[in-house]
Formats: sequence, structure tokens, C-alpha cells
Amino acid sequence: MTVSEQVVPGGQQNVKKRKIKRKNDVGDNSAERLAGDCAAGVTSVHVRTELYTRGFVEFSSGLPWSWELTTFVEQMYDRYHVEVEERLTALQAQWFENDGDRSGSAAAERVSKDMEASGVAVYVPPPSADEQPPYLETGPRFYVSVTAAAWKHWPDGAPAPPKDLAAALWPHEADGSLVSGTWPNMIRGIGWALAPPKSDPQTLHADIWGWQGKPRPGRVRFHHFLWKRVPGECCTTQVVPGGFTDGQSWAEHYSQLICARAPCILVDNEVLHRGAPNKSDRWVSTCSIELCTRTGYDEVWKGCGEDDGVYKLLPIRWKRREGESESAQL
Repeated sequence: MTVSEQVVPGGQQNVKKRKIKRKNDVGDNSAERLAGDCAAGVTSVHVRTELYTRGFVEFSSGLPWSWELTTFVEQMYDRYHVEVEERLTALQAQWFENDGDRSGSAAAERVSKDMEASGVAVYVPPPSADEQPPYLETGPRFYVSVTAAAWKHWPDGAPAPPKDLAAALWPHEADGSLVSGTWPNMIRGIGWALAPPKSDPQTLHADIWGWQGKPRPGRVRFHHFLWKRVPGECCTTQVVPGGFTDGQSWAEHYSQLICARAPCILVDNEVLHRGAPNKSDRWVSTCSIELCTRTGYDEVWKGCGEDDGVYKLLPIRWKRREGESESAQL
């Protein structure tokens, strides 16, 4: 079960009437977005450096790549997000019936059971909290996972990303070659994050981190893409730049938070961050893809709380071809 995922808008009543412009309606303009970000100095080296040192990268032109995986998430979002929001709203009276679990757990479990046949499950990431010390919990956040649906759609593994994206994500040999016939990189979770109406910011947290003497090895182990489904909207995830603290947060970190503002961001899941407040009267959602390198799997994921013997990471059918060199530009 993925424990992360964050903010952004979807909407409830109005979404049914709102026409969402899809990429296929206007053709694939990824080359234009790519050129725009490259002109702004966004190269594979820049992405890796910013991600490893600061913990996130903003893409002002939106998703710079076309990948079947992002299309799948958007299609599932378009099909199910209103239903999920309506089901959770109907169960609002149960949000604080948690028996010691995170708020919203009972409602999430109920919706997951009812929508299991669709490959949709709802989890509860770190909750919303008051903006002032002692940052007490004020309500739930939700994460809608469509990983089960992706397994049904790609039982042999998800399709490979574009070459330039792979070069930016996985430059190290350990994360680029087959080992005993297994693919080197996997998907921790795909779906979208949900912030209920009038939500305080999320609790400051990291999604996953090394433990038992497994510090970050000089490269990113867990990549997290967040992007807005609706054109013109921006991700507003708040990040502590360089906040790699093994998941520990202190009072001084709150004064260091900066707010991302771009249609798409890429985050290192080991950095301290939180979902921004949702001050509107509608649900706010953000599309999400979380990845796990072989290094991350071997050093961190195996044996952690997510590795419960039931939840399986979806492999990505990609490996570096023999003699293939890393691309210097996205």
C-alpha cells in the first residue's frame, strides 16, 4: 500500500459539467513543452541535481514527456474521480471513526471495497493539521490508487518511459540493468491525491526514507511525479528544500517551507513536504505517479511497512540498452 501522494483540484458538482481539454483533442504537443523547458535550462543533469539537492523540480510547461502511464492515470481520473468524491462525501460522518487509525480510514476502506472491481482503492496518507503549533490533526486527506487497475491493464509490467525521461531518472548502472531477469525499476503507486473542501495543510512528512544504515546513496531512489489534470491549474505542494531528515520534522522546518507553483513537479519522496491547504468549497486533486528504483527497493522498500507481503510493485518494462549513453538534455 502506498503511503504517500498529495494535493490538487478536481471538483465535485461542477466537474460533471466542466469540459476537460485532453491532450488528444489538440494533438501531442510534448515536443513543444520539451523545447520550452529545455530553453529554460531544464536538462537531465539539472533535473537530477535539483531533485537530489533541493528535493523537487518544477516544469512550468506541464508534463515534458508523453508516457502511456500518465495517459492511463488521466483516463482513470476522468472516469472515476467524481464517483470517489461523492462516495467519500456520503461517508463524511465516518471520517473520525478510526479506532486509532488515521482519520478517514473507515470511509476509505468502505469505498475501496465497493470499487474493488474497478481496480480503484482509497488510502489515507498523513492528515491535515492546524497551521499553528502544536499542529494538531484537523481532518483526513485521501489518496486514490489505480495501481490494481494498472496491473490488470499491464499484467507483464508497465510500458517503458521515453528515452529522455529514462535518462533523467535512472543514470546509474544499478538502476538500468536486468538482474536475474527482473526489471530494474518499479511503480510504488499511481492515482491521484485528494484534499477535501476547506482542508488545512497536510502534516509535514516524508513518504519513505532509508533506515538501518541505508542513507541516500548519491542519487534519487524514489521519484514522485505530480501534475494537474486541468490546464491552467498549478501544483502547490509545499517542500522544505534540502529537507532530507529521515522523515523527522521540527518546528524550524515550517519556516523553511516554499510552495511549488507549476502544472507539473517532480519530487524526491524522501524530502519533507506537505499538501497545501484547500480553502475552496470543492475537492482538490492531483494526479500522481510514484516510482521505486532497484536501489530503493533493495535498500529501503524491502522489509518496510509497505512491504506487507500482499501489495506488489508494478515493474516497468525498461532497461538500458547495451552501449546506450545517458542523454544530456531532456
